[in-house]
Amino acid sequence: MAKRLKKFKNNIKCDLPKVRIRILSNFNLEFIIDSIIFCFYQRGMFADISYSDYGTMFAELLDPKSQTYISKPDIVFIWPTYRDIQEYNVSVDKEVCFWKKLWDLPKNKKIEIVQCLFDKPPFISMNNFQSNSMNSLISHINETNLELEKKFANEISFINLETLQINVGSKNWHDNRMYALCKQPFALEAIPEISQFLTSCMASKLGKSKKVLIMDLDNTLWGGEIGDLGEDGLILGKETSDGEGYVNFQSYIKQLADMGVLLAVCSKNNEDIAKKVFINHTDMLIGLEDISCFVANFKDKASNISYIKKFLNVDYDSMVFVDDSKVECEWVKRSLPDVVVINLEGDPSTFAYQLDRQGLFIKSSLSQEDKVRAKSFHAKQEIEKLKTNTNNLQSFLKSLNPVLVIEKVLPYALDRVEQLLLKTNQFKLNNTVYNKKQIEINHNNILAMRFLDKLNDYGIVVILLLDFRDKKINIINWVMSCRVFSRNIELAVLEILKKIAHNKSYKKISLEFIKSKKNITAERVIARLGFKKNENTSAYDLNVDDIAVNSNIKIKFLERFDK
Repeated sequence: MAKRLKKFKNNIKCDLPKVRIRILSNFNLEFIIDSIIFCFYQRGMFADISYSDYGTMFAELLDPKSQTYISKPDIVFIWPTYRDIQEYNVSVDKEVCFWKKLWDLPKNKKIEIVQCLFDKPPFISMNNFQSNSMNSLISHINETNLELEKKFANEISFINLETLQINVGSKNWHDNRMYALCKQPFALEAIPEISQFLTSCMASKLGKSKKVLIMDLDNTLWGGEIGDLGEDGLILGKETSDGEGYVNFQSYIKQLADMGVLLAVCSKNNEDIAKKVFINHTDMLIGLEDISCFVANFKDKASNISYIKKFLNVDYDSMVFVDDSKVECEWVKRSLPDVVVINLEGDPSTFAYQLDRQGLFIKSSLSQEDKVRAKSFHAKQEIEKLKTNTNNLQSFLKSLNPVLVIEKVLPYALDRVEQLLLKTNQFKLNNTVYNKKQIEINHNNILAMRFLDKLNDYGIVVILLLDFRDKKINIINWVMSCRVFSRNIELAVLEILKKIAHNKSYKKISLEFIKSKKNITAERVIARLGFKKNENTSAYDLNVDDIAVNSNIKIKFLERFDK
């Protein structure tokens, strides 16, 4: 397997988004690196990974001339184990203080830090009865993990390994023979699952978790075919083992929806008949209100997924499709290679595990906007209906009474601001992002804008990172959610910037635009707004006196920008 992965690594396309990662640990990493690179490739990224030698983690972090800082990584991934606990018979505060010191250099160099929390030792008999004792290693680990997350979660991205360790099993997590032979602690059989999970966590931090789950219906959300059996004939409910398996799968999917994952239906069925199951069946846990796009017809599924992509305004590589049919799955794989396709096989009680083990929907944080995202697409459906009844689009949009509110970047909004900066692709000027700590420090120069109309509160959908130097407004980055494209919000943003510029007696607004495969929308918008590119640079300028826009959107200013 290692040879195949290494050969595969040499053929990775150079045009994939690239991330430089330095992995630091006190055990031998050589056996797992190629597997992590492969998992990143599966997620559409090229990971340029370097790693420390055995036993050098602390030295690398503390030495400013070490390879960790020479290589200038985007992420330093610190991977300690229970063996790296300093002294568990001393206070947890001293333990936490020791690890905090290790972060000083990478933080000063503005390197993103991801760190695993401590795993549990394998010695059950030795530690179990004294797990509540002050001198217990397990108790010390539990308290240290809690303190690290509690005090530093806004600065460091922590990965909790406890559930993964239980899933892999202690014998595979702690393979003492492997550790004795080559100082690599895991059984080789466990490496793919460990790699998958760690890659998912890091990809989430980079904004690369999947956004949309597209579901078949027959023999996926329920057993049997609705067109033949009718609602009463379906296998769904706790009366049978298979029926309970489908209920449990729906429960798992419902939790994904609560995390902000968009749900879509893609089924070969009569739409009215299929929807009746969601409305009438007493054992359906997923309701029509949970579905952001419902497509049931007899067209091929690749074409229907293309329609769903367009309706939700997402990229194919943000989508996951699940179906019990091998034929349908193979067709979608061949037609839409960027869509992740999972063929659900066997007992429905295993469906949730088959989806979960891929780690595709892991989120580094959960914002209020995630929880209500599906509602914005129901509003979009209403808008699409209303559009057909109006001849004048601008009059129609104005009739929705749209409002753009500039919000203070308060603690509750940190997750959403960070999330938008990381996950937005289509309307994004460049790759400059701030983590939560940087957002807190620079909050006076950040505009976070909430959009509302009479149909919906869309939450915070626009972020501008600003800098005020050289007598002009410098837009460090500007991101906008795809949910509000075509609503003239960019015009309202320009009105806001013009007002700020006038208040400060500035004559110019500047930005840096770096083109990628996905931000063509942003390129079109800045051209339409009148920004002119400076020759042979990525900088664009706009004279404030040339701004003449009317968005028909009511703007509510914060007091500090209204002076």
